[in-house]
Amino acid sequence: MSSARIGRYEVTGELGRGGMAVVYRGIDPVIQRPAAIKVVRKADIPAQEIALVSERFKREAQAAGSLHHPNIVAIYEYGEDEEQAWIAMELVDGKSLRDHLLEGWRPEITSLPLVIEDLLEALDYSHARGVVHRDVKPGNVLVSNMGDAKISDFGIARIERSEMTQTGEVLGTPYYMAPEQFDGQPADERTDIYAAGVIIYEVLCGRRPFNGQGGNLMRQILDTPPEPASTFEPKLPVSIDMVLGRAMAKKPANRYRSAREFLEALRKAFPGASAPVPTPTPTITPTPAITPASTQSVKLPGNVGALRKALGTAPAGAARAGTAPAAADTTASVSRPAAALKRPRVLFVDDEERVVNALKSLFREVFEIETATSGAQALEILRLRSFHVLVSDQRMPEMLGVELLREAKAIAPGMVRILLTGYSDLAAIVASVNDSEVFRFVSKPWQEEDLRSTLAEAADVAIALEAAAARAGGPPKLRGAALMMADVATVRGARELAQGAFMLHEAADIEQALEILSREEIGALVCDLDTAVGDPSALLRALKRHSPQTQLIAVSVASDSETIIGLINEARIYRFLKKPLNLSLLQAAITAALARYSRVADLPALLRAESAKKRKSQSDADTTIVGRIRSLGGRFASLLGRN
Repeated sequence: MSSARIGRYEVTGELGRGGMAVVYRGIDPVIQRPAAIKVVRKADIPAQEIALVSERFKREAQAAGSLHHPNIVAIYEYGEDEEQAWIAMELVDGKSLRDHLLEGWRPEITSLPLVIEDLLEALDYSHARGVVHRDVKPGNVLVSNMGDAKISDFGIARIERSEMTQTGEVLGTPYYMAPEQFDGQPADERTDIYAAGVIIYEVLCGRRPFNGQGGNLMRQILDTPPEPASTFEPKLPVSIDMVLGRAMAKKPANRYRSAREFLEALRKAFPGASAPVPTPTPTITPTPAITPASTQSVKLPGNVGALRKALGTAPAGAARAGTAPAAADTTASVSRPAAALKRPRVLFVDDEERVVNALKSLFREVFEIETATSGAQALEILRLRSFHVLVSDQRMPEMLGVELLREAKAIAPGMVRILLTGYSDLAAIVASVNDSEVFRFVSKPWQEEDLRSTLAEAADVAIALEAAAARAGGPPKLRGAALMMADVATVRGARELAQGAFMLHEAADIEQALEILSREEIGALVCDLDTAVGDPSALLRALKRHSPQTQLIAVSVASDSETIIGLINEARIYRFLKKPLNLSLLQAAITAALARYSRVADLPALLRAESAKKRKSQSDADTTIVGRIRSLGGRFASLLGRN
């Protein structure tokens, strides 16, 4: 072979080297078309692997050659002779995304960056045609001088994972490898989705979700959830954290099913995204609910019977029309059964049929139970029938539990939502509490007694919400002040942003906070869990027991999901804000908390929704703070009889 020619292409220069391949700049002398030519020299391959590598190179080049998309580098031809095999492809004038990132490029966070759209459009196209990249990384995303992103090396990356070069490849691109690749499992479309999630995280945050070397990096990728992207780029909403968290889920089954689904989720979650146009629900005639004869003699759980009688509320099925106006546009064509319900209705959702069958067996004597084995099936049921309580597993392959709960909230705002979770997904937990989607987290493996008491309490709350919705008028007049236990700079920044919209008090410690709470009408408490003296978690738990209408906002650098779950269950925190703190988000959280406080103050029935789970044992700090509350009296006095 002449050093100036590869096949019919005239070589005009070298573009780069990697692994056992060299990429040259060339030109087709017949049609004067420039090309990039990737060459694998057979002399660099062990003799026993030459036939295998050459055949794989050819087969995968053929697969990539079938892809014709504006965001995919086009393959022109495959060639081979005694010395080498090569692939001629489209020459992109520009730089790789890796080069742009190394130079410090960051996109504006005003809309979804086009490079991200181009990346996922290309993956969606290739996956639909059965081609998986297996090595998606910034170095393989080429950005032309016109700003178009194109993915290169489609379908040919696998050759660089031969036994001969495996170590070099791991050292070169481990940051973008999915957990299953480290485990030696087969790669599929979801492997590419994971890698795309890492790239998008890096583009939006300016850093990768995992850093380190060797075994330390591998352990992070296999076991550690990534920090929420909004931690490093405060302009990003929490909804982006949810989307990226799912894309980078450890198990492929928990990721998005397709690049298209991933892209649509990003479009909806990104700042400035327009609200999706509701899709009309087809007319469905549901099967009327069957009420067993034994229903009449079953005792309702908890205080459900007494509460319903005292409030004079209608059953859930009759109340839906007045409690879910937000869902009217999407469900107007669906017929609903009007039969009265004798017991609280509960919908259990879990992708394992044996689990929902067990739950149904355990609780069917107390509640009217229905089950679903997927998020989509659950949503369809919710559009047909009303329920008091929804209990969903978190880890389901097609739709995570928190996503189901979010969509269910839009359909039935008054339904109480419970999440069964057996793993720590901080982004999902934070998003669920900040979007007011979860009433309780129940850790798996759950205990029947705990779940039974939680369900009874949830049914109580659902009936109280029915009553409140029936009596609600217009938006309440904002009332109450905010109290902050945080550093001086944060308090000063919050006061400046408030601009007199609400009164703001500050407390240096728990004692001072309790004194202010006993004499002032405090609608929202902001508590920095890291700087507060004493046990701030104990303060939040005690306040939710003795001043349940006060809305609690916790602030921390904590990444311990168990701590946050504890605060949700035992203190019913209204919001959790992660440091570094975005003061605009803090102001919005305080304003929303005061509005919530005002609604509860106007409609005391809503106090049931503020109830927190009682701890099995009290700490010394709990006992001390409760004792101090009782001794202070004041505004606490009228509520002490509740406990």
